[in-house]
Amino acid sequence: MDTRLNYQFVEVTDSISGEVWAGYYDTARIETEQPCVIHDNLSTMDVEKYPALPEKGRVEEGMFYTYNNKVVYCRQPHERTIYAPEQTPALFSFWRDNVADLTWIEGEKVEVGWVRIYNNVKYEVIQPHTTQVDYTPTATLGVLWKEVPQQSDEYAVFVHPTGAHDVYMKGDIVWYPTLNSTLYRSKIDNNSWSPDEYANGWEIYVPCRILKCHGRVRTTSKERC
Repeated sequence: MDTRLNYQFVEVTDSISGEVWAGYYDTARIETEQPCVIHDNLSTMDVEKYPALPEKGRVEEGMFYTYNNKVVYCRQPHERTIYAPEQTPALFSFWRDNVADLTWIEGEKVEVGWVRIYNNVKYEVIQPHTTQVDYTPTATLGVLWKEVPQQSDEYAVFVHPTGAHDVYMKGDIVWYPTLNSTLYRSKIDNNSWSPDEYANGWEIYVPCRILKCHGRVRTTSKERC
């Protein structure tokens, strides 16, 4: 077998002894004649192949253990503590079911399309990777993550474009800087700046609402609808 790994786990089984060797690689090339299985995350690894995580004593970097019927991966050598692996992400990689409103943590293998909350803002994964302390969503915006726009009934909150595919065009309307704060309308095409960064590219937008007053029709602003 000759394959390349990209932020993946690998299991190689000795065809004679049945012993299993496992590892994790950001980027690597595996060449082997032994049975080999590639895993995108820890959830698909067989818990019966690995020893239980000890309650005390030394655990080694690169070793796989089972904990609560799941496989965990030791990221750095240490003496076991009373804390569960998910409470010590600097020490372990582990699997969390991908559900809504999960907070970003260090040491988690994340997939494209997953959403995590960081500093009260939602971000979506645009490239699979294992999170680490210097790869926060804000530090890798447009590379590993993109901000998920907050959405009202009609308008989204301004989000910095990450490329030509998501710049704002003339006439686009957004909330800025937060939801239900001030509405701005882009005055130019291919607008990648916020209203603070390039004021000439935006104008305050006041929606036109039709009201009836004593049988007469009037509007709430001079803006044309």
